Amino acid sequence: MPEENKTTGGVLADISANLSGIFRHMLPGALLVGAARIAHPDWFLWVQLGSWQHLSVLAVLTVAVGNTWFGLNRYGLHQLFDFVLYLIGSKGPAISTECQYLDDLGRYTYKSLHTPETSSHARSHVAFRASTVLLILTVGEADILFSLWHAPNSELAVYPLWVLWVCGGAALLIGFWQMVITRHIDFYVVNPPQ
Repeated sequence: MPEENKTTGGVLADISANLSGIFRHMLPGALLVGAARIAHPDWFLWVQLGSWQHLSVLAVLTVAVGNTWFGLNRYGLHQLFDFVLYLIGSKGPAISTECQYLDDLGRYTYKSLHTPETSSHARSHVAFRASTVLLILTVGEADILFSLWHAPNSELAVYPLWVLWVCGGAALLIGFWQMVITRHIDFYVVNPPQ
């Protein structure tokens, strides 16, 4: 019995330690595949949930879609909004006298990666928040995307477009606001107050 508890504790500890990775790489895919299922039920008529082969194919698709969406979000929309925050002087990578985003971001990243080990909990917190922000943005984007592109027999067809856009827009606003907050927290992790 004690050996069983160690195994369970080890699994839970592993999940907890890798939670931001799960948020980054698995949940966006599950969210998007689920949203696609709601928006286009005919696409999923072939799926038999009792078949391990079908579940395996669905799992691979989910991970592929999630990682692709994460990459596009992280290095597209998220980076663009980060640049806007940089230009308006938000805490985080700060504008140098030359206003060179790439160099300032590189210097800030270098400094961030060389913070003392004592702030590892704070860095983990920032990584988890950043992953959560990307998940919130994915919710908003999926809502707006599938509100415009869904099958006539989907569950989304019963809602007026403005309702779906308000929900998607609210999720995007929450995500962008949380980006600002996360950026500030990260600034103080990298530059602790004296």
